[in-house]
Amino acid sequence: MDPGISIPVQGYGGIERMVELLAKEYNKAGHEVHLFVTAGSFVAGCKMHSFGKVGFPPKKTDALSAIPVAWNFLWKHRHDFDLIHNFGRLAYLIPVFTHPVKKIMSYQREISKRNIQFINKLHAKNLVFTACSADLLSRLHVSGNWDTVHNAVDFSRYQLQETILQDAPLIFLGRLERVKGCHIAIRIAKESNHKLIIAGNISSLQEEKDYFENEIKPHVDGIHIQYVGQLNDEQKNEYLGKAKALLFPIEWNEPFGIVMLEAIACGTPVIGFKKGSVNEVIDEGITGFKVNTFNEMVEAVENIPLINRQQCRQKARLRFDSDVIGKKYLGIVESNRKKIVIITTGQPAANPRALKEYQALIEKGYGVKYLYTYSASWSYKIDEDKFRSGELNKKDFLQVGGNPYNKNVTYFISRATYKIAGLLVKIFPYPFLKKITMARSALSFWLVAKNYKADLYIAHYLGALPAAIRAGGKYNVPVVFDAEDFHRGEQKYYAAQSENIVAVENKLLPKVNVITTASPLISEAYKKLYPQKNVVTINNVFSLKHLQQANPGHNQKVRLLWFSQNVGINRGLEIFITALNYLPGYNIDLTIMGNNQSIEYKKKLYLMADDPQQIIFKEPISPDAIFTFASNYDIGLAGEIPNCVNKEICLSNKLFTYLLAGNCVLSSDTPAQRRFLENHPGIGLLYKYDDPRSLADQIKRCYDDRNFLTRCKKNSLLLSKQKMNWENEEEIFMDIIHSLV
Repeated sequence: MDPGISIPVQGYGGIERMVELLAKEYNKAGHEVHLFVTAGSFVAGCKMHSFGKVGFPPKKTDALSAIPVAWNFLWKHRHDFDLIHNFGRLAYLIPVFTHPVKKIMSYQREISKRNIQFINKLHAKNLVFTACSADLLSRLHVSGNWDTVHNAVDFSRYQLQETILQDAPLIFLGRLERVKGCHIAIRIAKESNHKLIIAGNISSLQEEKDYFENEIKPHVDGIHIQYVGQLNDEQKNEYLGKAKALLFPIEWNEPFGIVMLEAIACGTPVIGFKKGSVNEVIDEGITGFKVNTFNEMVEAVENIPLINRQQCRQKARLRFDSDVIGKKYLGIVESNRKKIVIITTGQPAANPRALKEYQALIEKGYGVKYLYTYSASWSYKIDEDKFRSGELNKKDFLQVGGNPYNKNVTYFISRATYKIAGLLVKIFPYPFLKKITMARSALSFWLVAKNYKADLYIAHYLGALPAAIRAGGKYNVPVVFDAEDFHRGEQKYYAAQSENIVAVENKLLPKVNVITTASPLISEAYKKLYPQKNVVTINNVFSLKHLQQANPGHNQKVRLLWFSQNVGINRGLEIFITALNYLPGYNIDLTIMGNNQSIEYKKKLYLMADDPQQIIFKEPISPDAIFTFASNYDIGLAGEIPNCVNKEICLSNKLFTYLLAGNCVLSSDTPAQRRFLENHPGIGLLYKYDDPRSLADQIKRCYDDRNFLTRCKKNSLLLSKQKMNWENEEEIFMDIIHSLV
């Protein structure tokens, strides 16, 4: 309902489009749909309840005069509906706030904090608030039952244009107001030497008319810069479909730009500034590019050929088609909507595996609560930035156990408790004490997780498992344990903990429903220990949106990369340095990226090097940026040292990063990595983990035979594209979820 709109859409009409689309989707789903809108509106299959006079656009005063009419209508029919979905004023719902009928209040523009605070005091029943983007919701700090449901388009109304002309233009489509950034689009087109089509309506505001006359119109020459006026839906198909890309250089935090979906539905990628909902809509490298600056947008225009237009449309359709969004709206008020709790002892940025699962579940319509703990300052900063920008929906995430920044007392208590438990368990080896020595946050999780009722609990790492088992037992629901590592095989790192780890695993793993692992050999190890358990491998891969373009490399130099969260001992870095010493005169450099745990260790590595200038140290960067960074290198070093069973059988995420980045992979000959390279020949070479001469020989082979090096790099990209990507592994993960929930 929204008595202030007229449908079908006769103009710009973002809200009108959503109401019409949802009415059709609800009707297709078999529901009886009533629409309370402006007189003269019509949607096939729906029962119309009209307000006011026929006309477009409705008068602004109608919205106020509609309030008593809406009140009378809702009160009269309060027992007749199962769901009231309101896109108009919140005040319309006042008569039924405390009535048990289900209600959705959807926001497409800025939300009034005062209104929400007032409504919360009335203790409304069965009321769910939704925002059209997490960014919009992130700017509102109030309580209540909130959810993010993106806008949609009917993909069946848009035609995919797989091929475009070589000199295809760029396009700007939207209201011609300064905040939309048309003036920037003109500069982008000129700087990148592209034609530009400008489409959209001129604002009736005088300042915006002046903006068009002074900053847009003078550049319109009808050849390089064309203005085609406002487009109807049929014309949008034509103009968007033949464009090379849609430019979306907004200068404000736009709640949601439906035009982005309209372009993507035609297979046309979008290049937008990271403002408003852009972070949530664009899948980097698949449906477009997200940029921060003018120069980055110019560079992104040059990268448009990297986008596969069919994949662009296909990816977006799974997320934003009207039937998908319609089901999400209905799902949030269904009493049987499935809820899942993810518990991890790592932060979102530091645990990409758990974060991928969260995003997959959200896209499939599940309600997800993500419990995590502070683990590193670099990750904390990345996560907070994503919460602030709306890229991650803050309401879904709960940090447990404090942090040293703004919850330092809780953080101190959790650390002290953890240390005391570690001392007590040596004297009193009780099962409970063993459980809470699995991680600093284990006790906090154990206390908190049971408060979140769910249909499934997923535990990442042993510190999260006791809490998941306790909560799963309380609500009699399944539990999944994700073994990214073989924990009892880490005893050389955690010698004092080895007995406790074995005891906790033997006590709790028989109670889980599925064990997922990050490598085939870890699966085999757990299957041998617990033969009755369903153990499934989900490789530590990443999304195809991170797939990079083939890099031909440098004419002379060969560049090597190794990265991890931390730089320190027992990582095999000394072997890398020594190997380079065996290659004097070779134009090679080695970048080591990670948190440097010791200045003395860094000095030691420099002193080991015959040519210290070959060694470059870098601080960690955002997990999303590592793929582009790595694509500038020729060789990725996967130098696992088999100093414990876990290192022998694990496959780290750096290996799969190198594949997406298009690196030739040089792997130490641990059993897991040896099997991987044998099963996927042509992506790189093995070297003996403790023999720097062996590594030097393999580097030399790549250096001397650039054709071989180039083939390995191309094969890495091909393997990622065809098999080793999250899109494939996600299907395995979701099959597990569907079988349990």
